[in-house]
Amino acid sequence: MRARVIIYNPDLTAILLIHRQKKQRNYWVVPGGGAKRSETPRETAIREINEELRIELTPAQLRQLFVIDNEYFFLTDYRQKAVPDISGEEKERSTSTNVYRPAWVSLSELLKINLMPPALSKKILAVIK
Repeated sequence: MRARVIIYNPDLTAILLIHRQKKQRNYWVVPGGGAKRSETPRETAIREINEELRIELTPAQLRQLFVIDNEYFFLTDYRQKAVPDISGEEKERSTSTNVYRPAWVSLSELLKINLMPPALSKKILAVIK
């Protein structure tokens, strides 16, 4: 089981995504990751966002949206305009050929980027707009 958090900034009309560049691949993902031990999806989401981006969330701040292939997607509002630095395992694995770069992506640009999994952009726009 994996859990991901769609971090939405209503002031920017944008979501925080991780830009991945790995060898010949260039794509975007919603931050999150895999469960440890007996974690619930919500616990996994909170831990992963804290580890990857140093954003502290509470269970009450997360609204579960949908599940795609055993990946739980949550939504939270976040009003900080600065892009957080990547941290944790992603920072340790980041090299010039294996890039993890957080960035705000406007909702108007969401259908123009290579967001994985492929159907995710439309699902996000249906929930946020």
